[in-house]
Amino acid sequence: MESSWTVLTFLAALWLVAFSTQVADYATARFDHLRLARGVRTRVRAHPVAWVVPVAGLALVITAVGVDWGTRMFFANPTQIPAAVLITLSTVVIIVAIASTITVVVVRPPADSYRLVRDELIELAGVRLHQDQVDEFHARVSAIDAASKDRKPSDATTIPSALQLVVRTPQRLIAPAISIAVAIAAVVDLVTDTSRPWVLVVALFTVAISISGGIVAARASLALRTAVRSTQDVYRRELIGLIVEAEKSSKKRVAGLGDRVARALSILREQQESQ
Repeated sequence: MESSWTVLTFLAALWLVAFSTQVADYATARFDHLRLARGVRTRVRAHPVAWVVPVAGLALVITAVGVDWGTRMFFANPTQIPAAVLITLSTVVIIVAIASTITVVVVRPPADSYRLVRDELIELAGVRLHQDQVDEFHARVSAIDAASKDRKPSDATTIPSALQLVVRTPQRLIAPAISIAVAIAAVVDLVTDTSRPWVLVVALFTVAISISGGIVAARASLALRTAVRSTQDVYRRELIGLIVEAEKSSKKRVAGLGDRVARALSILREQQESQ
């Protein structure tokens, strides 16, 4: 009886941390969307790393529970030392995996974008580019076009589209999965102790709120992606215009170049005749 209640309490604590990822997912998507619509910010910064802090908190909870559990088993019964060591090592593996994933995502360099290439061309305003430099800008735009086409999601923010996004993004499945585990633990606890029927009601409520929260957050994320693509389309049009101007400038003849070439050829001929 006591063990089932302990498991239920632990899962409830995990669910609270996991549910905070959904809150952060929705809040940062709305925040970036509003800033983008007002023109205050042209880059999405908060939403891509919204889950970092909650997942880091989840890692701390796993660490605390794993260390406590392994320590109790280690000192309580000498025959359980292998199991205690296994639990401790498993905890370390989980923490290292979570920390590595967070580090890779946070320190990953930003991908090439229309805005980045456009800003580079603006900085080169007034500088006469060579044709190979212009071709390089064309190649970068083509690469961005191909990457955008590969990862372009649907513009729809319907519930089916949101469910597809939830399935495609594993971090959005954490809260629903833990809530289902909470419901199963609540059923087990109710079977062993029928004096707490409210526990099952609360557990089923966590399942409902987790699924609903995941869908709402996913729809907010889809709306943000649509707004970002609209902004990127504006950047692309500006970029293409700048590349066209740079290409025209690269093909212009330099003033006096023909006269200098003719004079150099004349001198060369005179030198050959004198020889």
